[in-house]
Amino acid sequence: MTEGMKDKSSFVLGYEDAVAGTGEEVRRLLKEAPLVLRHMTSHLSKAAGKMIRARALLACAIRQDGSINPDAVKAAAAVELLHLATLVHDDIIDNADKRRGIDALHKRYGEKFAVLCGDWLFCTALEHVSTADTFQPKQDTADRSFTRYLTEVCLGEIRQNRNNYNYRLSEREYFRIIRGKTAALFEACFNAGFILSEEDAAIREVYLEIGSNIGLIFQLADDCADYEASPKVIKKPVLSDYSRGVVTLPLIYALKKDKALSEKIAAGLKPDALKAAVEEAGGLRYAHGKIDRLYKKTLKAINFLDIDIEKRELLLRLLKKAAGIPA
Repeated sequence: MTEGMKDKSSFVLGYEDAVAGTGEEVRRLLKEAPLVLRHMTSHLSKAAGKMIRARALLACAIRQDGSINPDAVKAAAAVELLHLATLVHDDIIDNADKRRGIDALHKRYGEKFAVLCGDWLFCTALEHVSTADTFQPKQDTADRSFTRYLTEVCLGEIRQNRNNYNYRLSEREYFRIIRGKTAALFEACFNAGFILSEEDAAIREVYLEIGSNIGLIFQLADDCADYEASPKVIKKPVLSDYSRGVVTLPLIYALKKDKALSEKIAAGLKPDALKAAVEEAGGLRYAHGKIDRLYKKTLKAINFLDIDIEKRELLLRLLKKAAGIPA
């Protein structure tokens, strides 16, 4: 990290420095947790994620001179802790064995301790971002980035679990679920990054649209990968959604086109047979069509922004990564 001048207001970072600083900050927060939790947070620190949400925030935070406010590192680290907390809780709900290549927290330390550790991660994330000076004059805006969006994430997860094994789930309700459980946190990252970028308030809604769309694309691509990818590629069992009763867009469309499919599922349809039925009914083709339309819409929005080449390239890279397109 490079210090331009001694006072904090002029302390600036480049994008790669900010990404590295965020990773360091997350590891520090996990390793310096209260002693009663430290064995669990140290375990979590052994498997770093790809930080796609943190990278999104940092890319949006790039200012016109190419620099990034150091407060963006605090915000990005907070986002990673929030995301990690949701993963800890998700693994308990799904009874998952592994997360990011290591034992799921609840498998090693028990569900009660894992729940409490997840709660601590939520609280620490919100406390950490509250120390960022940049957000203080705009507390209502900062709150929209985290506390309100976090509520949307939780409601999305609740709606999903309430609709497990609901093979009459509508496409409209599916999108309502993923707008909460996945897109909301991406939008929060773009919102916080926009605040830190000091750009004209008139284009804020463009950033929010890009963030939400990238979140939707990310989830749609993940739902398709559950049918298409190998376990080695996605690092989790394929058709795990179906085995857990999670109904996603490819299946929703297939159920609409194949009226006998719900009866076959009720009779105990095997995963491989379900995969074949979804493909035959055009479920995956339909979901990929949704991704393609959202991709083109988001690409247009990114190109609309009056930003430098580096920032545009970073946003385009995030969009491609969300869609599963090689950069």
